[in-house]
Amino acid sequence: MVVAIGFALLFHRMAAYERMTAWVWAVASIGVSLLAMWFWSGFAPLILLQVGLFAVLWWYNLRRVGRREQEWAAKREKERRLRDERMRRAQEEIRREREERERREH
Repeated sequence: MVVAIGFALLFHRMAAYERMTAWVWAVASIGVSLLAMWFWSGFAPLILLQVGLFAVLWWYNLRRVGRREQEWAAKREKERRLRDERMRRAQEEIRREREERERREH
């Protein structure tokens, strides 16, 4: 059981470092440890299942980071379009004011 808690703490720290829900990964690690202890005897199956859980954590984090980067890119593109539109309207307003001023002068 000490090994299960040790792995749970390890997964908690790794998930917290990656800014993920740490307690979920700690509970998953304890669950994997308990299943390994219940179905198989020995340390090797426990290690293999924990390595598998780590692979899932790594894969999930890659997907999460990729999704976040896509969201940020979409947000940056939307903000760029808004800036371009504001700039276009401002230039159009300046052009109209300049034309109106020139008409009044002549």
